[in-house]
Amino acid sequence: MTVQTPDKPSTKTLNYLLVMPRLVRSVKDSYGFPLGIAYVSASMKKAGLNVSTLNLNQSDGKVYDLLKEKIEADQIDVVLTGGLSAEYCMIRTVIESAKHINPKIYTVVGGGIITSDPETAMEALEYADFGVIGEGELTSVELGRTLENWGDFGSVDGLIYKSGSFPSSTELKPLFAESKFVRTKDRKVIDDLDSIPWPDYEGFEMEKYLAATLGTFGFNGTNTLSMVTCRSCPFGCTFCFHTVGRKHRTRSLDDFFKELDYYVSKYKINSLALSDDLFGIQFERLKEFCERIKDYNISWLGAFRLNQVNPEMLALLKESNCAIMGFGLESADNRILKSMKKGITIEQAEESLKMVYDSGISISAGLIIGDIEETLETANVSFQWWKEHPEYCLPVRLITPYPGAMIYHYACNTGLIKDKVQYLRDGCPQINISKMTDKEFQDFTRQIMEAAVEGILPLSSFEMSKIDDESGCIDLNGTCSKCGHENQWEKVRLFKITFVSCHQCGQQFFPPLNADIRQNIDRNVQKIIDRYGKVGVWGMTIHAIDVFSTSDVLKAQEIYPIDICSSKQHDNFFGKQIHAPHIIAQEDIQTVIISAPNHIGYIESQIETNYRHVTKVIDISNLIGTSFDFLGPELPQMLPNPNHVLHLEQQALLRGRAESR
Repeated sequence: MTVQTPDKPSTKTLNYLLVMPRLVRSVKDSYGFPLGIAYVSASMKKAGLNVSTLNLNQSDGKVYDLLKEKIEADQIDVVLTGGLSAEYCMIRTVIESAKHINPKIYTVVGGGIITSDPETAMEALEYADFGVIGEGELTSVELGRTLENWGDFGSVDGLIYKSGSFPSSTELKPLFAESKFVRTKDRKVIDDLDSIPWPDYEGFEMEKYLAATLGTFGFNGTNTLSMVTCRSCPFGCTFCFHTVGRKHRTRSLDDFFKELDYYVSKYKINSLALSDDLFGIQFERLKEFCERIKDYNISWLGAFRLNQVNPEMLALLKESNCAIMGFGLESADNRILKSMKKGITIEQAEESLKMVYDSGISISAGLIIGDIEETLETANVSFQWWKEHPEYCLPVRLITPYPGAMIYHYACNTGLIKDKVQYLRDGCPQINISKMTDKEFQDFTRQIMEAAVEGILPLSSFEMSKIDDESGCIDLNGTCSKCGHENQWEKVRLFKITFVSCHQCGQQFFPPLNADIRQNIDRNVQKIIDRYGKVGVWGMTIHAIDVFSTSDVLKAQEIYPIDICSSKQHDNFFGKQIHAPHIIAQEDIQTVIISAPNHIGYIESQIETNYRHVTKVIDISNLIGTSFDFLGPELPQMLPNPNHVLHLEQQALLRGRAESR
């Protein structure tokens, strides 16, 4: 029941700021555009709310400073942000900074991080006043109107918020601290996707984003646009979680192509990435799409199921300039595919992969090791199959129980995840949920890591014509070992790009490292050691392993290999031990080289949040040349004043809001 208070403030128009968290380190870096926040922004603007936007990926500088400038200039009352569970630190940075800048600001978080496990996320984030569960377009509009009219939050479907007691001290603490969470009714999914305004790309500086999309989706070029034709996926893979629900819904192709026409007229679009969870599930719709998209003369990619590939489909895709088909393979053992609820067999997968490969369309897929039914035997079945098929250029990863997925609930229920809040704060690290012992899993992981470097399908010949250590890019000439075509690739981002594709046949290759680049990395790392002493190297990816395998400098006692994945943390990694991130605090390491640039935003935010004594973070991509400035700027603290004071005025305001319930 809502209790009216006599001193309830009058209705007020509020100013909203939608903030895209920082996912990269520099404005020149590429990243996958988060469509969700752009859709929410468009819906709020259409509803007449006073909305400003800020894309932290398009401005250099400290997050705190950029937010402060925007919040003060636009007199912001409400800050909204969001993302996935793995982006916890980046999201928290936004809302914690906002509270330090102005404690009276309301903070709202949406996306997978909230929807997957709302109570855990709200507790971990601390500074979030409201969480949006599920699709955010309607909920965010209703929440805004409720805030402006001092209405009842309980009437807004799809919300979680804190209510109850308030802190008595004047130190900055989360809104509604030390109180229970309240969840409103679940919001129904939006069936009519055509009713949703097109995403607010302009508000998040789409033109700058397009210029930095090099290699983001596997395309050999920039200006790749992300769009969706549908939402969600009707299948229930055990390692997956659908933020927008399980109901698969499509938008009309007329609406889709009207939107595409607008972007093509406004921006330079070279390629199109369909960000659907599952695109090619309806064949007649796929046929119509192919007929209409081919007139645009742009390459495109989408997600398909391996048990639905056929020659007629491939002919349509090839004719319509489909460059990459994404698949969920995950395992080469039928027992594990059944456990994962994939709904396919390895026999179906093998037949489909060969058809796609022979058609000249590139394949985006991979294997995931460590399912709850995985044994050493089943893992080796997948491993042997992977070694027999280097032509597909498939990565091998270890399964991670992300919040919301069935395997996450399994890990929580069996005690493998003992503290859900701390697990989220730690970045959702990989843990062993399989039937293998920890020792078996670690040994198998080590075997995969070593074989991954040796099993890379090589170019017949290659030459690097340009090395740009400022951007971490190279220009590469190479001969395809499949068809013999002479290729030229420009601005290939080493360590970050997954693969380059032959322009003629679509064969994929991992960008190679030549002797000059290896020597430059060694020389620059030695300079860093000489200046800073102990150095952490975070991210033991296939690229990092390749560098470690030939480097003497990286085997120095001052070097500490680091990875969040527990199954990679073992002895005798080229004579070194791979450590968990807490070694940074334990050994007082003040300099960290990030050797996994695909995750640089996440890793740097982890460092800023959990290891604030670190003063220097370096992208390994910037070590490939001869002009690395190892005396560059120090890493600033995320927040200038951890003991910021919460205004007594806000306490009274919030107390009044609670009493008005």
